[in-house]
Amino acid sequence: MAYIVNQPAPQPMYIEQAQPTMYIEQAQPTMYIEQAQPTMYIEQAPPPVIVQAAPQPPVAVVQAPGPVVIQSPMKSVPANIRCGFCQQQIVTVTRPVNGLLTWAVFGGLFLFFVWPFCLIPFCVKSCKDIEHTCPYCKNVIHVYKRM
Repeated sequence: MAYIVNQPAPQPMYIEQAQPTMYIEQAQPTMYIEQAQPTMYIEQAPPPVIVQAAPQPPVAVVQAPGPVVIQSPMKSVPANIRCGFCQQQIVTVTRPVNGLLTWAVFGGLFLFFVWPFCLIPFCVKSCKDIEHTCPYCKNVIHVYKRM
């Protein structure tokens, strides 16, 4: 006869093994900070500009009992010139005066029996001559003749 003995089963054994600690080392990125060298510019003042006045062409002056007439490039606008009387650098004062063109247009309109309109040239500035005067000494410097 055989006897059966019931024994409780032994407790399971847990074996704990220590896990190896792993360290991962990462190389730190090497950072370079570059500073640009400041660019140096040496500025030199340009040499002084020497302006020499070009020789003026000879000016023909006609001495007449009326206004002095000078042959020059002055037209119907004020000009920046040196006054021949007071020797100052000026901008001329212009004034329209009746000239040959004004009288020619008047005569033409009068001859063709356009009498009501023959006085119009005396009111239109573009039909008149231009007289240039000095604002300081009030002398007539030039008369621009349209005809």
